[in-house]
Amino acid sequence: MALYKFVLYCIVLFKKGISGDVSNYRPISLTCVPSKLMERIIAQRIYEHMVNNNILHHAQHGFCKGKSTATNLLETLNDWTLAIQDKHSVVVACVDFSKAFDTVCHNKLFVRLASYGIGGALLEWLRQFFCNRSHQTRVGSSLSSSAVLLSGVVQGSGIGPVMFLMFINELAELLDSMGVTVKLFADDVKVYVRIVGNCDADMLQHALESLASWADSLPGN
Repeated sequence: MALYKFVLYCIVLFKKGISGDVSNYRPISLTCVPSKLMERIIAQRIYEHMVNNNILHHAQHGFCKGKSTATNLLETLNDWTLAIQDKHSVVVACVDFSKAFDTVCHNKLFVRLASYGIGGALLEWLRQFFCNRSHQTRVGSSLSSSAVLLSGVVQGSGIGPVMFLMFINELAELLDSMGVTVKLFADDVKVYVRIVGNCDADMLQHALESLASWADSLPGN
């Protein structure tokens, strides 16, 4: 198999806040057209594998067919409304990971892919696609010095979103196993619990501590 290694160029897009603060810009990668076509074909096959084998957690609404921010909010609103009708309170924690796509650990991603039944030549292609890539940022006519990408899935690529779903799927399973309700839209996480007894708040606290431990294990933390 030929090695898939090249310099990755990206542009920066302004998100919000003060335009003079570099942290308010998001890098979007520029990949060639043949690469985009191949990535989208592979991403579609991987997504179908996840759906057909019931791998993708039902709490995930990001980059999923038939789901969106609207379905995420409607399901959440329904849960909260039912709790209020039953005269129970709901404690909610909203989490937005900073630079989530850039902190995906490659080794953990590949282990997770293998555990989900993705191996052989496909796993090797993904390994070579993400590892040992050089990165340069272009602003206007200026080009930064080259740097090696040590982690992350490529934002702006055709395969990056589905790879992120595979990576964060573990977190959805972890939180769901703790008795709390979780809703995700890619890296935006809502965790909540209906307060019926004294132990319910402790259950949410334990889930948040586990979430924090999971996040601390990511590169750069």
